[in-house]
Amino acid sequence: MGGLGFCTSWAVDVAGKGREWIEIVELDLEVPNLPAGFQGKRIIHISDLHCSRTVSAKYLNHCIDRINELDGDIVVLTGDYITHDISGRFRKKAVDIVARLKSRHGVFASLGNHDYGIEAMPELSREKSLRWMIKSFERKGVNVLRNNSHQINLASSSLRIVGLGDLWAGDLNAEKAFTGVDSDEAVIVLSHNPDSIGHLDGYDAGVVMSGHTHGKGLQFSINRGFSGINKLSYPGGLYEVAGKKLYVNRGLGRLGRALFNARPEITVFKLRSRAI
Repeated sequence: MGGLGFCTSWAVDVAGKGREWIEIVELDLEVPNLPAGFQGKRIIHISDLHCSRTVSAKYLNHCIDRINELDGDIVVLTGDYITHDISGRFRKKAVDIVARLKSRHGVFASLGNHDYGIEAMPELSREKSLRWMIKSFERKGVNVLRNNSHQINLASSSLRIVGLGDLWAGDLNAEKAFTGVDSDEAVIVLSHNPDSIGHLDGYDAGVVMSGHTHGKGLQFSINRGFSGINKLSYPGGLYEVAGKKLYVNRGLGRLGRALFNARPEITVFKLRSRAI
């Protein structure tokens, strides 16, 4: 069932001691200007929960239990917490699920295209729903970064987390997001769509973390049948783009179509300085 793309609670071994369909990807990550206080710290990255009729809260809560079991120093999320949600039912569920995340130094989130609502909704209604979700996240202790940044301070060391608005939603404003960010800082950027990296020329974004693609693989839908291999610039994994590191997480949820050869993913980064 997992191989066919179904998001089921038994696809996750909460204790992390047995076989599971979800994949834990562990990587060393070089971060330019990384100060000594952050050497060896662990960032857990997840994306694309897509809480909906096809991705159950039970499955996602199992994923959260698995993430908490990994005991990260920082947790980051890169958008699409819901799919299509006019009533707000799944927004509320997504907030309650994400609020269960635990980390030593904070939970940080950027927004994805689905979080802005569907185009059929009036613009004011879409913005109202989005602002409700942002405020609800923040009341639960989740730092939502929408074209702004947050500095994490440990003793005499600091790490800057920059969050971009979504590219497809027309909300990406890199100039605003990087206001106050110094060129000698260690910076990690959260941006849902990996194509956003093309809008970061001239900005000191050493590492960019994204989602959106759900990984490469053969897709199947009832209406279109097999659609073939994704033709995406950055379908999943680690890339070097114009001197920047880009990591694309395959996500935890799905959009209603089966995905073959693209297991749901939790990424665990161990931070280290870039070798000179």
